Amino acid sequence: MTSRRQPSAYASDAPEAHLRRMNRVLDHIDAHLADDLRLETLAEVAAFSPFHFHRVFRAWTGETLLDFVRRRRLEVAGGRLRHAPRDSITAIAFAVGFESGEAFSRAFKQHFGMTPTAWRRGGQLLWERRQRMVRTRPAPIGPHYPVVLKQLPEREVLYWRVQGRYDTMVSPAWAAFTPHIEALGLAGQPRLGMGLDDPDIAPVSRCRFDACVVLPPNWHEPVSGRVSRKRVAGGLHACLAYDGPGPLMHQAWRQLLNDWLPTSGLVVGDVPFFEVYPVEQALPSKGSVVCELCMPVQR
Repeated sequence: MTSRRQPSAYASDAPEAHLRRMNRVLDHIDAHLADDLRLETLAEVAAFSPFHFHRVFRAWTGETLLDFVRRRRLEVAGGRLRHAPRDSITAIAFAVGFESGEAFSRAFKQHFGMTPTAWRRGGQLLWERRQRMVRTRPAPIGPHYPVVLKQLPEREVLYWRVQGRYDTMVSPAWAAFTPHIEALGLAGQPRLGMGLDDPDIAPVSRCRFDACVVLPPNWHEPVSGRVSRKRVAGGLHACLAYDGPGPLMHQAWRQLLNDWLPTSGLVVGDVPFFEVYPVEQALPSKGSVVCELCMPVQR
């Protein structure tokens, strides 16, 4: 009897056009968590037949569409509960697409094993410790870096997406994407690294990373292969200039979130965090890294 193959966490052998369409759907979900994310709407975003889309989505992500959307809503809510203390639990529930505070609280407790109130009162720290134990042994605390507020422009980028542990997937992503960057004549353009999921909340196997290159104005070359295209929102960002070992970069991100943010009088914005690499740095790596960590904030 043959065994049934389990769907992979990241379908790297999928056709390239299929990959771009699925990336477009995942980006749409993250940008519209408060909306009614119906199967028919998402199938249209991906240019798939609604009849087949649910099966295609599950084969691609390893989750049903309903489970993926619920997980992303709860993970984003978990981050806001911690980093937006002025927002009520009900307001956060509505902002991520739940129809009532009661439905949100039930789903949150089922997913995280505690109520939103318990999470906000310190339960998230217990969850984060468990997540870190799954990932790796705690790294030594690195130095503290100065934080500067900047107004950043909106940018259009090409990106190469991978999924899995950030500490093992980021360098291979850049190694795979760099030949495409050079072939398109974009080697002199700034590069962004964008972690789309919080590894202190999301399962490490589900964490997505986009290796991005910023496009110059009026760039209209066609995109092919596994390369996709999107816009990165501008606006007010808290920026930290990092210069140190790649494996310790998460400590600098934690400094921004846990040390700087609570005393800043600001709250986290609703768009992804990212890292900006200098043009002269040929390839972001897991060795010594020079970059700027950029966290969207609002007053």
